[in-house]
Amino acid sequence: MFNLLRKKGILFLGLSNTISQLGDRLTHMVIITLIGVMFPGRISAFSEFSITFSLPIIILSPFAGVFVDHWNKQTIMLRCHLIQAVLIFITPFFIMLTNSITPVWVLVVLFFSLDLFNNTSKNSVIPDLVDYDQLVPANSIIITLARAATFIGMVGGGYLIQWVGWQAGFFIDASTHLIAGLLVLGMGAKTMFAPVRPVDFSLSRELRKSMNTFLSDLKELGLLLVRDRMVILVMISVFVLPFVSAVAYTVLIFLVQQEFGMGTPGVGLLGGLIGVGMLCGAILIGYFGKHVGRGLILIYSVALLAVFLFFGPHFITPVYLYIISFVVGIVYSFIGIAQDTILQEDVASGIRGRIFATKEFIVNVTFLAGAVMVGAISNLLDPFMIIRLVSIILLAITVFAIIVYRSIPYEIRSKL
Repeated sequence: MFNLLRKKGILFLGLSNTISQLGDRLTHMVIITLIGVMFPGRISAFSEFSITFSLPIIILSPFAGVFVDHWNKQTIMLRCHLIQAVLIFITPFFIMLTNSITPVWVLVVLFFSLDLFNNTSKNSVIPDLVDYDQLVPANSIIITLARAATFIGMVGGGYLIQWVGWQAGFFIDASTHLIAGLLVLGMGAKTMFAPVRPVDFSLSRELRKSMNTFLSDLKELGLLLVRDRMVILVMISVFVLPFVSAVAYTVLIFLVQQEFGMGTPGVGLLGGLIGVGMLCGAILIGYFGKHVGRGLILIYSVALLAVFLFFGPHFITPVYLYIISFVVGIVYSFIGIAQDTILQEDVASGIRGRIFATKEFIVNVTFLAGAVMVGAISNLLDPFMIIRLVSIILLAITVFAIIVYRSIPYEIRSKL
C-alpha cells in the first residue's frame, strides 16, 4: 500500500493533507483556549463556536461541487490554504485591536467555508493521481496520515498552545496552512488538474441545477423513509452522532477546560481519547460485527451512550469524562460503520451516492441544531443538568429505535 507514496502526486497530496489536518486541529485548540480566556464560565461561547464552523458547510454543501468541477483543483487547494494562512495570521491583531471575539467568528466562518472547497477538491483529485484499482489503498494512505495528524494536533496541540500562548498559537497555525498550500505545488504540473469541461459556464444556471439536484436528493430520502424502515433506523442513529458531538463540543469541553481547571491540554487529551476509541471501535467491530445484526449494533450503541450520560452527573470527575470520551469514540465507530454498511446493502446503487451526500447534510444540520439548543439552555441549566437532559433524549430515541426495529420483518432483520 505504502508503495504508492513513490508516486509524486499521492506523496505531496498526502503530506499537504496531513499538515492541513494538523493545522485544522490547531485552529480548534487555539480558539478553545481563547474562549476560555475571554469567556470563563460561559458555555454558550462554545456553542457559538460550534455554530460558526458548521453553518458554512450547511449553506455551501449543495454548491461546492459546481465550482470544483469547473476550476483547476490544484489551484483551488493552493489558494484555499494561502487565504486561510493569511486569515489566521491577521486575526490576533484584530482581536487585540477590537478587544472582541467577533474577529474569531468571522475567521471561523471564512476558514471552514474554504475548508469545504479544499476537502472537496482533495477527494476529487485522487483519481487523477492513481490508477482505478489503486483508489482504495490511496484513500487509505491519506486517511491514515490524516488520523495521525488529528491525534497529534489534538493532544500535542493542547500542550503547545498552553506553552506558547494563544497569540503565538495563531501564528504557528497560520504557518501550517502556508506549508500545506506550498506542498500542493509538488503534486505535478497545473495542467494535470484542469477541469475536463471548459470553464466558461453559466454560474447561475449551474447553481440552480445544483440546488434542484440537492432538493431532489432530500425528496428521495423522504420517500425512502416512508417505505424502508431499515433506513428509518439508520437515520435515527444519524441524528444521534452529531447531537452528542454538539454536547461534547460545548458542555464536556467546558467542564474539562474550566470546571476542572485542566485547560486546553485537558481538552486535547479528551479529543485524543475519542480518536483512540474510534480506532479501537473499528477494530472491535471488524472482529464481532459479523456476528451481531447491524440494527442491534445501532440500538445497543445509542443505549450505551444514554446510560453513560445519565449516570455521569452522579459521580462525574475528569477520569470519568475521559472514560466517557473513550467509550464515545468506540460507539462512534460502531454506529458509523453500521450506518454505512446498512445503507450500502439496503439502498439501490442508483441513488446510493445521493443518499450518502444528503446524510452528510443532515449530520451538519443536526450538529448545528444541537449546538443552538445547548447554547440556549446553558443560561437556565447547569452543565450536569444539560448532560442529564441529553441522556433522557437519547433514552427516548433508543425506545423509538427498538419499536422501529421490531416492526421490521424478521427475514429482513436476520440478513442485516
